[in-house]
Amino acid sequence: MKKLVLAITALIISANLMAQGIQFEHGTFAEALAKAKAENKLVFMDCYTTWCGPCKQIAKEVFPQKEVGDVFNKQFVNIKMDMEKGEGPELAKKYGVQAFPTLLFMDTNGKVVHKIVGGTNVAGLIENAGIATDPSKQIGTMHKKYADGERDVVFLRKYVRALHAAYEQEKMLPVGQEFIADTPKDQLINVDAFTVIGYSNALEYGSETFNYIVANKEKFIAAEGIGQDNYDGVMGQCVKAYLSKKAETYNTLEELNAEIAEVKKVFNSPQLAMIESQLISNYYLSKKEYDKWFDASMKQVEEAKKKDARMAEGMLIQTAYRIGMDPQFKGSGLYPKTITLVEGLLKEDSRNLAAYYCLANLYKATGNKEKALSNINAFITKNEAAGGQNDPRAMQLREDIEAM
Repeated sequence: MKKLVLAITALIISANLMAQGIQFEHGTFAEALAKAKAENKLVFMDCYTTWCGPCKQIAKEVFPQKEVGDVFNKQFVNIKMDMEKGEGPELAKKYGVQAFPTLLFMDTNGKVVHKIVGGTNVAGLIENAGIATDPSKQIGTMHKKYADGERDVVFLRKYVRALHAAYEQEKMLPVGQEFIADTPKDQLINVDAFTVIGYSNALEYGSETFNYIVANKEKFIAAEGIGQDNYDGVMGQCVKAYLSKKAETYNTLEELNAEIAEVKKVFNSPQLAMIESQLISNYYLSKKEYDKWFDASMKQVEEAKKKDARMAEGMLIQTAYRIGMDPQFKGSGLYPKTITLVEGLLKEDSRNLAAYYCLANLYKATGNKEKALSNINAFITKNEAAGGQNDPRAMQLREDIEAM
């Protein structure tokens, strides 16, 4: 009897803990709208897919938290929609959902008043709930304010951040370009102005504004809220865009290196070294010099390994996956050496699911059905054993391999 009481108590405690987070409806989208209208609430919809890592992260670590549940259960009717099943594809088309997770906040007519694209944490989700329920902060209201001529720098900072969160990147550039053109240079040395410049990606390398920021580097870094990291981030972003575009016009690596040397005269940071490696790697690829591209990529992996072994492993997997999936590598001679490297990862850790998935694609590309099938089956089995759900891509890959 004592054990039974303890078991029942544990179940009650578990149920209470589960109830503390966001309580999602299990009906249709129309039913969620109807309930929101009856209860005078907004609708919060989590647009996810089964294969999306950030979707799983937010579902596991953010939605179940009590402080999140306290806010969302009171103010919203909450619903989750798999964008690849049931109503999902139609809703994805209707709301232009292209990246995951996309978190939509809607009124009772289904009109989006605010949205977030990408993962977030507890504080970020609660902050965005506050924005969604405050008409003055909703993205639609901010669009109207900007269209009506609102140009206060504090408002613009909030606006470009809201556009970024909503994945409305095409609207950020014009905001930044107009701001840079209309703002006296000495009024740019503050965090609000620098945020508008950074988020909008409107700064052009070699422009009058770019040169002003370079000449006043120490003032920008010393300004409250900017600092060295933000300065390097904004300037590095501008430099990368410039060099990437220039790299497309060069016929020799010497030309690219000469351009990078010129850039270093005005902007030289650890970030530039990483940009340089990426550009050289991409140059080799554009010229179909696959061995040099591969060696440059592996050099980046080795450099990363000195600082973060897990990051280096991720870079290796990403390179291997690209080689296995991109048809341009067929006949490049890279399959054997790539397979050897990924097999080496499995020798170190047989639980490395990404390695199995990569090998399945690589062996498929080489025409080795037996090993391709062995690796995709290992991926599916081990993923299920770890409590994961196998997404349609993995199942489709197995079907494709079986049909070889």
